[in-house]
Amino acid sequence: MGGRTNAFALFGSVEIDLTEALFGQRLTVINATSVFGSVEIKVPENISLRGSGTGILGNFEVDTLESADPEAPVVLVNGYSVLGNVEAKPKRGKLIANLHKQLRKHLGS
Repeated sequence: MGGRTNAFALFGSVEIDLTEALFGQRLTVINATSVFGSVEIKVPENISLRGSGTGILGNFEVDTLESADPEAPVVLVNGYSVLGNVEAKPKRGKLIANLHKQLRKHLGS
């Protein structure tokens, strides 16, 4: 997963599922914009999820989550929604595994 991602929905929907993502850095920023559409972001339960944004005749909702591990990845969701929906929440039952183990497996080491 890159350090910065932009999601824009215009009369449609965007779904970002990070439940099995490999986080190469500690902070990931997602800029989400929805106009007459929907942006849905799912994250594992054992990372930190933060966000700020505005819904104008729409919904902007981030279920804030703080990990017990201070070294856990942080996903920051910013943006706005106009007559649409932006939602970020943890996916129940999904946990990010040990990052070093995943990277070794991914790189074939």
